[in-house]
Amino acid sequence: MSAPAVLHELVARANDLAAVVDTVAGELSRADPEGRAGSRLPNAAGLIRQAALELAESAAELTRATQHRPVTFCRMGWGVCPEHGSTLIAMGTVTRCAVFGCGRTWEYKREVVPCAELATHRVVDADGGQTPVCGGHAAYACDSGGYVEPLTPP
Repeated sequence: MSAPAVLHELVARANDLAAVVDTVAGELSRADPEGRAGSRLPNAAGLIRQAALELAESAAELTRATQHRPVTFCRMGWGVCPEHGSTLIAMGTVTRCAVFGCGRTWEYKREVVPCAELATHRVVDADGGQTPVCGGHAAYACDSGGYVEPLTPP
């Protein structure tokens, strides 16, 4: 079984466990009207659901990171804003470009997964090695002093 499939199975198990804890909490609240016996159970169920969300997000990140990318895609191992380059800010599981007025957002941690943009340029290193990159990574390479040239359409 693949790692994302194992994580999805764990998500289902965690959600089932949270439902059982909710059921037990309900039964205890009826048996103990003062609420002492099961007072921590709603919090426990919430923590289990939070763990399920973290597992689901990890599965999604793993799937994105391991998906096959055609050779026409950027070959960099991390994401950037396709227009502005290395300007990403992550807040929880949402990533946004920090450039005022850009407005681009992604519903995942874009900076930690391989870039999924089409390659429009190539970065040439000192030894003549060439790496196809998107416009955002080309901007980053230029800012870092790299030699960048546009790709010639086939």
